[in-house]
Amino acid sequence: NVDFYSGLIYQAMGLPMDMYPVLFAIGRSVGWLAQWQEMLNDPAQAIARPRQVYLGEGERTYKPMSER
Repeated sequence: NVDFYSGLIYQAMGLPMDMYPVLFAIGRSVGWLAQWQEMLNDPAQAIARPRQVYLGEGERTYKPMSER
């Protein structure tokens, strides 16, 4: 994991540990923004979030613990 080695470098540079998550996120923000832009530019993408469609069993009746 690159964050482990980045943390060692940040420590050697004397950066405060509170800033590590911010520094890790800065490098990823370009990818996050590129993915967001791709979603906005895709005409088939109506909503910029995963679909939540339940494909399991329909409604079931409750069975008390003593009957299970």
